[in-house]
Amino acid sequence: MVRSLCQTISAFTLWVALGMALPGIPPVYAEQAAAQEPAGAVLENGSAESDEDLRDPAALAELKRATDFLTALPRLHIKGVVAYDVIQEDGRRLQFEKRGDIYVQRPDRIFAEVHLDDGRHRQFWYDGKILGFAERSRNLHTKIKAPPTIDATLDMLEGLFQDPMPLADLLYSDLDPLAERAFEADVVGDSLVSGRLCRHLAFRGATVDWQIWVEQGATPFVRKLIISYREEPGMPQSVALLDVWETPERFSDDLFTFIAPAGSQWIDVLVPMPGRVGAGGQP
Repeated sequence: MVRSLCQTISAFTLWVALGMALPGIPPVYAEQAAAQEPAGAVLENGSAESDEDLRDPAALAELKRATDFLTALPRLHIKGVVAYDVIQEDGRRLQFEKRGDIYVQRPDRIFAEVHLDDGRHRQFWYDGKILGFAERSRNLHTKIKAPPTIDATLDMLEGLFQDPMPLADLLYSDLDPLAERAFEADVVGDSLVSGRLCRHLAFRGATVDWQIWVEQGATPFVRKLIISYREEPGMPQSVALLDVWETPERFSDDLFTFIAPAGSQWIDVLVPMPGRVGAGGQP
């Protein structure tokens, strides 16, 4: 089969609903060992150490404008489409797609729904106490205990399953690690994304490159996000287009309350609670 199908409950948990990358590929925040090196310690070509700061202050300032804006929002609804590469054993690059909605109410509510291009339909609920998961296309569900905040819950899932959740990284209450992990940062220029004028930014981390398109004006939403995994075979990419950002005054509490779908089969899952980790998924 050209696509790996997971047979356990981990196949349809939050990182599937929110993630836009491939299993086993480290996300921007997970560049742990390499990121401990100083920004200019070793150059790409293996040359000597350099203290030159390759980060354009204008790029960092524009990123901070966007992240400060996002973290200040008490509620948000995101609708997006993610296209992602899957590199096959014979070297072929195949692309798949998922689309979905994410509803967030800080500090302790999330509901996510995703539709995959092969027909699978998945839902996720988090209410500050319980994580509920439903694979609607297979009529399966489960729930587990969860930490009391969104940040801690995202950390828990990333630490448990070791799978990347780059879109989930946009939901943390502290997004400063996005800039801290970059040792190169550039303003590419102005660009239109779905007809909206955006500022195109490019960043390089220890193993991952990422590009962000920030909407210009009073609402600096992230409208497009590309992540390239330089050190993975075939250098796969994930591309997210975030066409809808809404900031309603309130959500119904029912939106975040897990109720098992009628006729759905319960699946037992054993999930140990991990130790506390730092902001942005960084242990």
